[in-house]
Amino acid sequence: MTESEQASHFWVAGPPFFSSTIMVASGAADGVAGTIKVTCELFDVEGTPVQQFQVEFPEREVGIIETEPFMAGLKMQAGITQGHLVVRSKRGTSHICRQQLGEHVGIISAPREILNREMGCMPLLLGSRREHLVVLLNTSPEGGSAVIRLLYGTRSPEWSVQIPGNGCRVVSLEHELLSTFDDSSWQRGVVQGYLRISPRAQSMVCQMIERLPGETEQQESFRCVSSW
Repeated sequence: MTESEQASHFWVAGPPFFSSTIMVASGAADGVAGTIKVTCELFDVEGTPVQQFQVEFPEREVGIIETEPFMAGLKMQAGITQGHLVVRSKRGTSHICRQQLGEHVGIISAPREILNREMGCMPLLLGSRREHLVVLLNTSPEGGSAVIRLLYGTRSPEWSVQIPGNGCRVVSLEHELLSTFDDSSWQRGVVQGYLRISPRAQSMVCQMIERLPGETEQQESFRCVSSW
């Protein structure tokens, strides 16, 4: 990437429950507008390059990139077809990801990367009728880990999750992490908690998705509650 370019890192996921669309916009200066060249590179969950493509848009228009046609080579992890998409264009453009999670649609601006030893924090509600999916995206080429600490009541369990370079991981807070902790008090009602994520890699992007189970898979509800 040159000094005149900027890059954004997005977690993208595919059917049957998810879809991701990238929108690119630039405030063109007065006069004759040119084109925006956008380069996209897609990695699978292990950080292996899957697709690289370039598109161009008139500078005064919002460019729309549907990611599904490029996701054929992605692997499934945690039951979700997913990957790490790097979007590059000239400095000053805006990159936005439109995520459809079931019936919920969210607009996510380019997440700020958390650098090594920094922390991202967010409040959440624990309960037996909800599940939190923690999305961890390693934006550096070297493998690393993230330390996840949950604080609720007087408890503060902590786990370490490994993420390959340029790869991503989705972890269920309740079913994969809390199930390893010798406490189930959070299942007896709604409990206020706080999640803290500290990367042990050069840089990382995190996202939190809340899943409300339904009687069938088609009735499940998803929503993005945080991205940083």
